[in-house]
Amino acid sequence: MALVVAAALLTMKYQRLGNDCVAAGFLTFVAGESLLQAGNAAGLEASVPSYVGGISLWAAALVLISAPNTFALWTRLTGFVAAILFAVSVGMVLWGAPLLPTSSPLPAAGYPFLVLTFIGWIWTLMKPER
Repeated sequence: MALVVAAALLTMKYQRLGNDCVAAGFLTFVAGESLLQAGNAAGLEASVPSYVGGISLWAAALVLISAPNTFALWTRLTGFVAAILFAVSVGMVLWGAPLLPTSSPLPAAGYPFLVLTFIGWIWTLMKPER
């Protein structure tokens, strides 16, 4: 739930700053994370449809957030890499691959890049304004 609340707050922050693309990205991230949470109670195999929907929204959100130069280049690059890995995972499931949320190498390979992206967002928010 912390990710949903944080992304909702970031939506408001970037909307107020006039950065609509980033705000839309965080709003899309809220939708994706909410969809992921909805499938948690179903169990690992039964949660695959909501998981695939959630990470597809994550991928879209990461592209929207990373496209403008709001965040540092390394943060934007890790966001793009995570988006690509999650989008490939979605495609594989849609084409019939039996992937679970815990499958390796995909979708598991996307999580380290997602965490690095989170670190970049936090770093940006924590640094003093110039």
